[in-house]
Amino acid sequence: MGNEKIDFSDVILKLEDINKSFPGVKALQHMQIELARGEMHAVCGENGAGKSTMMKVITGVHKADSGSIYLNGEKVDIREPNDAYGKGIAIIFQETSLFKDLTVLENMFMGHEPVTTVAGFIPNINYGAMRKKADEIFDFLGIAGQIDYDAKIDNLGVASKQMVEIAKALTYDAKVLIFDEPTAALTNKEVRALFRTIARLKEQGMSMLYISHRMEEIFEIADRVTVIRDGSYVNTAPIGDVTEQQLISWMVGREMNDMYPKAEVTIGETILQVSNLCRSGEKDGFPLDHVSFDVRRGEIFGIAGLAGAGRTEMAECLCGLRKYDSGDVTFEGRQLHAKNYREAINDGFIYVSEDRKKYGLVVAMSIENNLTMSILYRLLKNHFIDFEAEDKLVDKYMQDLRVKAPNREFVVENLSGGNQQKVLVAKALCAEPKILILDEPTRGVDVGAKSEIHRIVSSLAKTGLTIIMISSDMPELLGMCDRLMVLKGGKKTGVLDRSEFSQEKVLKLAL
Repeated sequence: MGNEKIDFSDVILKLEDINKSFPGVKALQHMQIELARGEMHAVCGENGAGKSTMMKVITGVHKADSGSIYLNGEKVDIREPNDAYGKGIAIIFQETSLFKDLTVLENMFMGHEPVTTVAGFIPNINYGAMRKKADEIFDFLGIAGQIDYDAKIDNLGVASKQMVEIAKALTYDAKVLIFDEPTAALTNKEVRALFRTIARLKEQGMSMLYISHRMEEIFEIADRVTVIRDGSYVNTAPIGDVTEQQLISWMVGREMNDMYPKAEVTIGETILQVSNLCRSGEKDGFPLDHVSFDVRRGEIFGIAGLAGAGRTEMAECLCGLRKYDSGDVTFEGRQLHAKNYREAINDGFIYVSEDRKKYGLVVAMSIENNLTMSILYRLLKNHFIDFEAEDKLVDKYMQDLRVKAPNREFVVENLSGGNQQKVLVAKALCAEPKILILDEPTRGVDVGAKSEIHRIVSSLAKTGLTIIMISSDMPELLGMCDRLMVLKGGKKTGVLDRSEFSQEKVLKLAL
């Protein structure tokens, strides 16, 4: 999708010497970037590098402490988001900012509805004009008739919500569009649809900034790429002049030669046996059909499969988070059937959800509170919490997992995605699991944090901890697992030993 004919000297947006600090954190230091007219410009960096902060400065969510922003060669002052919209700058966040209880049409024109007057002085929203403009925009995007204007946002899928966000931006006649991790929650089919829309926007001269951790996306759609690290500018280059390895080394400040540091581990005896696990799936559409497997002590046991294969649902059945109809689960010689997650925890099963904000962390609380909230009863001393023991425990896991934060009281919401994921794993380890189930452990984290999490997983297995890893990242499974089970439509289609691993074999079983 990249266009070599773009005149990079025709700059529509320029940031110069931008600085922004938060309490205890220098988020941006002497930041700079230039966006050419009609360009798709990718922005890369590790979690916490300052990408989202820079975009929020551009769109008026944050006010820069110092520095200058130029739009079409003129210095502009963007004090708040409406300023940005008024100047033709809009952003599509990973998590949409739409009002879920309002309709598509109401969201598109919120705050700038076309108005007519009744009896010469009574203002009245002109829904006819709104629908006409919406028709023009949806036709321009190539999705005319695909989204009901009267549907409530809460009833739409993620991909449709993103399209509404893009359409909303075009109601402001946006000339600069910013995408912040737009594909994180999309299926492959939805990603292709989004890229077709982006290509259409680009053909019409839209200038776009694009944040993503996915290297394959950047090399597919970008014209240039800018890398930032620790809040500072590192480099900008045409996408055809750099390799993936160069980008990664710019991002992390070092060579990343081993993304999958798999330690040699002596695999022990079988400790978990699952026999003929079945559930109808009538209520949620996720059946399991006589799934059987075993897991050994110290093993990293991977579970692969396409979306809807039943990977997460099976793990939740083991942990008492979902009910199953029949089958046997035997752990360390004892037959188990956890009625709820508390029972599973007591049995030694800890589940780390793929959605850390919804099911794993209380992001408004501190690192310390998150790590110990599920084990406070273990820290009691004479009926009171032993705060000294709690502090030591938290400090140990922050150090072991290399959580980057000023202190244990730091609020989780202010951590980068990679460090939030480390806190989530640390919280699980505080509960002293015997079997740790990791569901998409590196989703939404950058390459540096991904390598760190892989190191942690490998070192945990070396201590004898048994790990079940669910992932949609094929190289991750092939690089980290000792064995790999593949599911399709709730059925086991095969189990591969490490010596048999190949992407072709896994895909054949998954398809």
